[in-house]
Amino acid sequence: MFIRSTGLGRTLLTCHVAKIEVTHMVPSTLEPPEEDEPAEPARLLMTIQTTDPVNWTVRGFVEPADLLLILKAAMTPAVIWTAIKFLFAGGAKKKNLAESAQGAVPEQAKA
Repeated sequence: MFIRSTGLGRTLLTCHVAKIEVTHMVPSTLEPPEEDEPAEPARLLMTIQTTDPVNWTVRGFVEPADLLLILKAAMTPAVIWTAIKFLFAGGAKKKNLAESAQGAVPEQAKA
């Protein structure tokens, strides 16, 4: 997976989803709520590990409204069809995308 951030300029980060889990921890502290604090709602915690050009761990807390939006977008026929094609033929395309994203010039353009 590739991520770009407006805060990093034109830097392209290579990363992967390391873990997805249901949690009740407080997003600001990444710890369970104190006994005297109100209970936190259940959220999905998605941990993303960047591998290039830096090694970072990024955690995202997915709220129910966000999850609903993600599922609605993912369940369209066009996205489902594209996902199936990615599963069966995505390996070579991923390599080409990574090369082009890093500024590699295709062989045809070099001639």
